[in-house]
Amino acid sequence: MHHFPLKILILCVLLPPLLYIYSLGLLEKVIQIRYDKDLAAVLIGNVNPLLEGSAELQDVLQKNITAFKSSRKMTALGVEINITVTSASGAYLYPHGYEDSQPEFGETDSLSIARENYRLLSEGLQRTLKVKIDHNALIANFILSFYVLISVGVLFLFYRRGVKKSRADELATKKMIDELADEHREHLLQLGALEDQRSELSKKIEQMKKALDEERQKASETEDEMVEELVALEEKISQHLNLQTQQLQEIDALQEKIDQYEKEKESRQRQVQKGSDAVRKRFNVLYKNLGIHDKAIDGFMNLTEELQIKAEETIHQLNDDPKMVPVKRKVFGKKNRETVFEVIFAYKGRLYYRTKPGNRVEVLVVGTKLTQNKDLAFLEKI
Repeated sequence: MHHFPLKILILCVLLPPLLYIYSLGLLEKVIQIRYDKDLAAVLIGNVNPLLEGSAELQDVLQKNITAFKSSRKMTALGVEINITVTSASGAYLYPHGYEDSQPEFGETDSLSIARENYRLLSEGLQRTLKVKIDHNALIANFILSFYVLISVGVLFLFYRRGVKKSRADELATKKMIDELADEHREHLLQLGALEDQRSELSKKIEQMKKALDEERQKASETEDEMVEELVALEEKISQHLNLQTQQLQEIDALQEKIDQYEKEKESRQRQVQKGSDAVRKRFNVLYKNLGIHDKAIDGFMNLTEELQIKAEETIHQLNDDPKMVPVKRKVFGKKNRETVFEVIFAYKGRLYYRTKPGNRVEVLVVGTKLTQNKDLAFLEKI
C-alpha cells in the first residue's frame, strides 16, 4: 500500500528485538540489586547457634541460601540465581567447599566449631549474587511477546489509516471520472451543435454566392451599384468565414479534450485491470480447490471493501468445505439444465457457483442484489 510509511515498518521490525535485549539486561540488574539486598538480611540469621558451636557456618549458609532461593517467585518464570559465599581468605563456604578443621587437643567439638565460626565471621564474608535470564525463559518470552504485540498494534493502526486514505482517494477518483464523463457528454452536445451551425453557415454561404452571381448579372446596368453590393457581399462572406474559422477552432479544442479524456479513461482501465490480475493471482494461490471465473473477479473488484471481505470469507469456506456454506436456492441454466447454487453474504451480497467433476467448485459470479438481474442473465448464457 502506497499510503503505508516505510519508516514505521522498519521501526516496528527493528525495535522489538532491541527493546527486548535492553529490557532483559535491565531486568537482570534490577532483580540482582533487590535480591542481593534481601540476601544480606537473611544470610547469617541468628548468630547464637554459631557462637555456641551447635551449628557450622557452612550448614547455616546452605540452609539459609536454599530457603532464600526457594522463596523467590521469579525463579518459576525462568530467573536463575547463582550465589557464592567465600571467606576473607578466599575459601568457599557456599557452595560447600570448606574442609572442617579438627578440634585441638583437649577442646570439645562444640568449642572447636564455635571458634571456627567466630573466626570466619570476624574475618568477614564475601558474597556474590548473579542473576541470569535465558532467552528461552518464560519471562523473556513474555517481554518479547509484549513488544511484538505493541509493534503489531502500531502496524495495524497505520494499516487502517492507509486503508481509509486509499478509500478516500478511490472515492475522489470516482467522482472525478463521473465529472469528466458529464463534461464529455456536454462537449459532445456542444460539438453536435457547432456542427449544425457549421452546416447552416455553409448553406448560407452558398446562398450568398448564388445571390452574388445574380447580383453580378444585374450589375451590368449600373456598375456603381454592382460594386457596392459586391463589397457588401464580400464583407458578409468574410464575416461568415471568420465565424466559421472560430467555430472550427472550438471544435478542434473540444476534440483535444475528448482525446485527453479517452487517454485518461484507458489509463484508469489499465489500473483496474492490474488490480484484477493481482486479485486473480492471490485467489489462485490461496484457494487451490476452487476455480474463479473472470466474471467473478470483475464482480469482486466492483464491491466495497466491506463486501469484499465478506465475499472472500464465503470463498474461503467454499475452498475448505462447500457443504458448510448455506445455499439459498438453485438456479438452472438453459443448456442441459446445469445447476448453479446461489449464496447470500452480508445480506445484500450474492455469489453463484457450480460443482465440477472431481469435487471441485467453480465460482461463476460475485455481485450484489442490485446486479442480480444482470448476473442471472449471464448465468443463462453459460
